[in-house]
Amino acid sequence: MPTENEIRVLKLLSAIEIPPTAAQTIQTWGNEAVTVVCEAALGTYPGLRPKVRNNAVALLGLMNHPQAMETVPLLINDSNSDVSIRAMRAAGHQNNVHGIEKIGQFLRRKESPPLIAAEAVSALLQIDSDNARASVAEYMAANPREFPHRGSAVVESIFTPSAKQ
Repeated sequence: MPTENEIRVLKLLSAIEIPPTAAQTIQTWGNEAVTVVCEAALGTYPGLRPKVRNNAVALLGLMNHPQAMETVPLLINDSNSDVSIRAMRAAGHQNNVHGIEKIGQFLRRKESPPLIAAEAVSALLQIDSDNARASVAEYMAANPREFPHRGSAVVESIFTPSAKQ
């Protein structure tokens, strides 16, 4: 039998439009509610629709709860690219330094898709720590022949100042 918090959180995660204050609201419901979001993001609820899981991952980025901060790095290498991208974005929003190494690994893989590489660079730039900046600098200096995604238009747009406007 689901708890009241499970019902409330899963109902919120299933909404067509999630309110902008959803993450803060869930945090006010307490640790159990945050746990439900983390478990949903990790995909531990059987039969959970992908939309609900993706919403949970996105909401983690708006939370400053310690459990949310610990869960985000676990999702960065998820086999589902939608989850992985949302986890990188969440790490950037949280300035979560615990995910830097995992995010940087995408930039050091020749087979990383350009969109994943662009999301990785964007997240590292948002985290903006010494290690994150070093990872981006190393990537900027990388040869596009060695790392084909380095020369892609989507990655270049991250480095182009006019694209950020």
